Amino acid sequence: MIQFAIGTGARKSEQLSLKVRQCDFFRDLILFDKTKSGRPRIVEMNSEVREIILPLCKRKEPDDYVWINAKTGQPYTDIKHSFVGACFDAKIEGLVWHDLRATYGTRLGEAGFNAYDIAKLMGHANISTSQRYVRNLPVGSGEAVLLKNQRGHNTVTSEVSGTRALVVSG
Repeated sequence: MIQFAIGTGARKSEQLSLKVRQCDFFRDLILFDKTKSGRPRIVEMNSEVREIILPLCKRKEPDDYVWINAKTGQPYTDIKHSFVGACFDAKIEGLVWHDLRATYGTRLGEAGFNAYDIAKLMGHANISTSQRYVRNLPVGSGEAVLLKNQRGHNTVTSEVSGTRALVVSG
């Protein structure tokens, strides 16, 4: 469940309410339709997420829940006790389930996704919520800095009094 949460940015409620019909293995997509905002959102499955949920969905009906408690045969209603226990066993202090979602957002930002894409993938109603995941890269960090004539356009630099100035939006 933890790897799935990190790989999809699913909220705990979205993950626990996930049904087999919401997992599209042909297009490698997951449709979260019970979201905080009430608007559905689609997330691509990476290979790790696909590997996790494919066996969980096999031999189930479309309206069956993906995450079933093996002891009860019923869908999970909460996992706080098992999560706290797993953190204790791993000697991790202060981690809460929502931190897994934040990890997903942080990884998107580190991969170079902009705040608009992060907002769409995470289902944020307000772009300012997503901006916390966008990392400002220091000058000279690879593709973040484009010199005026290198690419034939002027998206990141501009001429100021015959010199080049980096235009940074904050």
